Amino acid sequence: MHLKKDGTLTTKIKSKGPLARREAADETTSPERLAALAEESAVLARVVAKNPSAPVDLLKVLSHSEDEATRKNVISNRFATWDILDELEGEFPELFENNPSLALYNSISLRK
Repeated sequence: MHLKKDGTLTTKIKSKGPLARREAADETTSPERLAALAEESAVLARVVAKNPSAPVDLLKVLSHSEDEATRKNVISNRFATWDILDELEGEFPELFENNPSLALYNSISLRK
């Protein structure tokens, strides 16, 4: 149950119901467990994509999800990196503009 180097997710343990959703949203859930939960269902992937503790590698994988709601949650995640935001900007321009980290990225760009 981990994110492999090739960008795929693997898991052996399946979770169900509200407990899995709480775990997917919990900022203290391990990166490996978040990856496993994201692989279980689109619903859990959506919750993981919102989690500010989701590792960048996982957010990158989720940004390519076939599920539009998951991609929307990735671009709304304040810890999505610039490359992830830039990749999704064309699809979700309003969400891109409203990402809380955009002001930080802009302030860094202006200082260069």
